Amino acid sequence: MTGIDRYISELLFDHDCVILPGVGGFLTNYSGARIHPIRHSFQPAARTLVFNANLRTNDGLLIDYVSRAQSISYQQASLLVNEFAAQCNRELEAGKTVTFNNIGRCRMGKEKNIIFDPDENSNYLADAFGLPSFVSPAIKRETVRQRLEKQLTPKPSAPKEEKKINLRPVIGWAAGIVIPIAAAVLLYMYSPTIMDGLGNSYASFVPTVKFNTSEPAVKPGELNKNAEFADFRVIPEKLSEAPAGPEPEKAGEAIPEAVVISVIKKYQIVVGAFSKESNAERYVNELRGRNYDAGIIGKSSNGLTRVSISGFDAKKDALSMLGQVRSDENPSAWLLVIR
Repeated sequence: MTGIDRYISELLFDHDCVILPGVGGFLTNYSGARIHPIRHSFQPAARTLVFNANLRTNDGLLIDYVSRAQSISYQQASLLVNEFAAQCNRELEAGKTVTFNNIGRCRMGKEKNIIFDPDENSNYLADAFGLPSFVSPAIKRETVRQRLEKQLTPKPSAPKEEKKINLRPVIGWAAGIVIPIAAAVLLYMYSPTIMDGLGNSYASFVPTVKFNTSEPAVKPGELNKNAEFADFRVIPEKLSEAPAGPEPEKAGEAIPEAVVISVIKKYQIVVGAFSKESNAERYVNELRGRNYDAGIIGKSSNGLTRVSISGFDAKKDALSMLGQVRSDENPSAWLLVIR
């Protein structure tokens, strides 16, 4: 291709119909944002392309644009456009596919009609510049009945756990020590040898008289058989917790200073459109760091902040700079006309 398709692509941003004389016309149709119900994909608004082979008459738009873009006469531009159209017709008649960069492909059908396949990656809607398609998972929502049931269902209160001190191990340990000692003392006191020894020891001091009696010297009921146990209590101690130190403060992210063009020239080369103004400001500062006269030129109809890399009063200078920007910085840069 001789580059005529590039001029057609540039004209489609500002015109609804661009005719290639002798071949046909390229038309743009507005298509709103779309949501796929199964894949949950979101497509931004766009201007889609269609081709009409019946629009063959020269309206002068394309030839005039080529003449001004290449700084040649109208007759010379007409020769270039007609030569390009003749080349396209020869390739179509030969059964080949003609590719128009950023526009689409044309081929000849069985019934000698031109079939056009548009480029799905191109969007000629300036307000949708920089908006990609994305996929978002479906949101599961509760019905009104489910929300009411959840609100009316009483929540069971959790029972409070009471802390109980278990004294059984302590009592068992004390009983295991005291009971054997008490039993040993009782057996020792009731031993016959001990009782007889005590009687013989006191016989030399006290006069004795012999009686025929069978009463025991000591009655078993006079002995204290009750064992005393020590009282044990366990008091839990609450450990003190060290106070947590203050969390370190997060340093705020520096927001670049806004760079807005006060005097906007008629022809602006747009290289980006952002939903957040801070991102647009960062991009402007980045471009100015590369010695471009960049700036913010307002917002589009859907609220996107546009970034211009340079502005011109003459369209010729703007088109020349547009080619350089597409080659060096951004292939998707486009020309905005401030009316």
